[in-house]
Amino acid sequence: MSGAATRILLARRTSRRDHTVVFEPGVFRVEGVPCLPRRRIAYRSVYGVERAGVTLWIGAGFVPAGLGGRDVPPAQLAAAEAELRARIAALPDGARRLARLDARRAARVHPPWLTVALAAVLGLAFASASDGKLGLATELLFLLSLGFLAEPWLGPLRLLASGAAALIAGGWVEPAATVAGLAALAARLLPASWIGLVAFTRLLRERGLSVRERSGFDLAAPLALGFVVEAFASGASLLPLGLAALAGFAIAPLVLRRAST
Repeated sequence: MSGAATRILLARRTSRRDHTVVFEPGVFRVEGVPCLPRRRIAYRSVYGVERAGVTLWIGAGFVPAGLGGRDVPPAQLAAAEAELRARIAALPDGARRLARLDARRAARVHPPWLTVALAAVLGLAFASASDGKLGLATELLFLLSLGFLAEPWLGPLRLLASGAAALIAGGWVEPAATVAGLAALAARLLPASWIGLVAFTRLLRERGLSVRERSGFDLAAPLALGFVVEAFASGASLLPLGLAALAGFAIAPLVLRRAST
């Protein structure tokens, strides 16, 4: 099996290349996927396999590969997964690799209602601001972006706990005297705390993350870099932001404790 190629047709497509997966020695090819019509992936680079509805997510590199769709028979998708696992098992350390794949938990997706609510409340508070609206809009954009990446996988309660710790830590060195000032402080400190929480989860809990969770946290990395660059460019005080990020990182073992049990 390991020396022969196996082609599995998942679905015929009239508007683009047929959706197929071809298993070859050392690598497999995924064809007919939007945006990435043809992709080669080494078996050794697969870090996770996750079935979510009609899609089989294969973790490899920065962007996972998605097999399936509503027009793909479940039996074909199951055959592709079975062949992938067999190819990985045939590797010299295949048993260890399969054990690591199976150690990843299934993702539970939470609607990002907390992020939407916070953005709405802070947006109303900023609407009365007389100046600096461009900077406030930028901060709200970072809050929304990071929240949409973090809340579906971590849940609202963990983000609330992280944000509360950040407001205590950052507000201690930069207290707010008005409601508008508190809103501006929250818009800066909440994303910073979520960056710390996501960093802890991605770096120290990676082996238990699902494919979609890890991919979402990976996407948070360039956002975090942009957040830091924007803080430097705007001349914002970096001490409260650093304390907020440290608070999110430090409280992560506590708020993630239930996930590890």
